[in-house]
Amino acid sequence: MDFQALVDSCGMAAAVLSVEKTTDGRKYGDIRIVRANQSYKTIMGPNYCDDMIYSELVPKEPNFEDFCYRCAVKKMHLHAYVDTKSMGVWTDGTYIPLSADVDTEKLSYLLFFFEFTHAPESEKMSDISIETAPLVIQTCINLRGSENFTKSMNTVICDIQKNTDAFCSCIILMDTQKKKYSPLCAHFSQPNVSIDDFMPYLTPEVVFSWEETLSVRDDVIVKNEYDMAELEKQNPVWVKSLRDAGVKSLVLVPLTQAKKLLGVLFITNFDVDKIVELKQYVELTAFFLSSEIANNSLMEKLEFMSNVDFLTDVKNRNSMNARVDMHVSGEQKIPTPFGVVFADLNGLKQCNDENGHAAGDRLLKNAANFLRHHFDKSDEIYRAGGDEFVIIVPGCSKKDFDKKVERLRAESDYGAPVSLAIGSDWSENEKSLRHCMHVADERMYEFKNKFYALHPDIARK
Repeated sequence: MDFQALVDSCGMAAAVLSVEKTTDGRKYGDIRIVRANQSYKTIMGPNYCDDMIYSELVPKEPNFEDFCYRCAVKKMHLHAYVDTKSMGVWTDGTYIPLSADVDTEKLSYLLFFFEFTHAPESEKMSDISIETAPLVIQTCINLRGSENFTKSMNTVICDIQKNTDAFCSCIILMDTQKKKYSPLCAHFSQPNVSIDDFMPYLTPEVVFSWEETLSVRDDVIVKNEYDMAELEKQNPVWVKSLRDAGVKSLVLVPLTQAKKLLGVLFITNFDVDKIVELKQYVELTAFFLSSEIANNSLMEKLEFMSNVDFLTDVKNRNSMNARVDMHVSGEQKIPTPFGVVFADLNGLKQCNDENGHAAGDRLLKNAANFLRHHFDKSDEIYRAGGDEFVIIVPGCSKKDFDKKVERLRAESDYGAPVSLAIGSDWSENEKSLRHCMHVADERMYEFKNKFYALHPDIARK
């Protein structure tokens, strides 16, 4: 066959590739660019020459090699639309097997043609098989099937595990800047197994190594020991953890938004004979999951910004008012009995006047930290405004509440690094929250007036 005439007849960048068949235990040997048309040569640049090993021209890509092998040797017609990170583009590639009559004892051939896009295009991403389409649609429906984000994600991850017949499907969220990560959801084929059983293998060293591994490929696929050994050359720490965890096969896909890594979706120990279909399904599902996770993250940030005081990192007055309204309306009751504390920071004006507002801000931060230290995580701390804090203590006995308040007073009296005027009230009646707040506020002002009368050296606000 005249390979050059074949590629020259294509209207887009095209090349005939050869895949070397081996007998030494490897699936394949060298993959070479036998002939290419002018469009292909122009894109690849002046270093191109006929019969060169493809990885001498572009970075080695295991998934591309696997598709070439399946197409040329197994005679499968394949299509892939992938993020070619090494070139900063998306590649829409089609793999067409050439007739077995063209093959030799050592070589099998395929026709590969492609085009680049600078960003993912929905029309190309939606070009999927009839088997994959309903599974992806089901995922999209389930993502919108509940107003509860966590519930939706648990439903979807269960679908992914069942649709891929994998041992495990899991989403790990990552913050690479803060070096934090956590499992969002996971599902296993065995009911007595949970993600907690595998967290010892998902160490920070392993998880944060994924970013570098994914920097040069669109995903990570391990189908057999050969793939595992190839991955080990790039990331030995991760491969050790995979082997220790009993992982034989793996698809790991990044979850990204605006090129920022949000986390990963992975499945393990599945039917590798279905890898082409699974790859397409998992990659497209990850695209929709990325959007949903990014949207939820944005909503959480907006909620945080509207409810948290940026200076002290405790909840703000808006959050306090909303909490009171939810209690009064019955939407979210504060467990009874409960106590309320009003704490006003003494000497803030003097600190601002003598040392500047930066010193005053530090004093406010210290006051918030002081309150966090004295109250439990279940207690609700708010900065009501200026130098005033409000604490709601749910589900506490009067004895325990009074003990907290007395300890707080003793450690925040005159001369302490953080000096507070404190008023409090306690109630067994859920209807008396606003009355409790009113009483605690009045008692706080009584205490404050006495404090400044006893200590005129401290400037009043």
